[in-house]
Amino acid sequence: MDPQDFQNLKENIKRNIAEVKSIVSDQNVLDPSDGSPFDRGIYLFQSLTRSMITIGNDIIIENDFRPPLNSADVFISLAEHKLISPSVVPGMKKAAMTIPRITNFTKAELVEIISDCMGNFSQCLSFYSEYFAAKKDGA
Repeated sequence: MDPQDFQNLKENIKRNIAEVKSIVSDQNVLDPSDGSPFDRGIYLFQSLTRSMITIGNDIIIENDFRPPLNSADVFISLAEHKLISPSVVPGMKKAAMTIPRITNFTKAELVEIISDCMGNFSQCLSFYSEYFAAKKDGA
């Protein structure tokens, strides 16, 4: 992934993070009569998680880091190489591990999981931005 491709993707990710935060912070998010915002939030959460994993995998492959054992391990590998802070790893791992089991959670549990992870998404995106900025500058 080149810096320009990342920059285009970054803007979409930032918008989606803001939308998900707005959806899960709405006091009526669990109102069964209005399921579409919640469903959209779940869709965006899944999409964001997959995007963050894909970007991380691209960085790992490009730098010939050890292959991740699973999607959650992507973030551990990046932290091992100091490309992201270890403080964001738990939230990013939680998101990655939630995706395959997403139907096993109640709506209330999903709201809590998503709320817990969104700050980590923003921080991880910032670390990715630093990486691609350095790459663009040839560092």
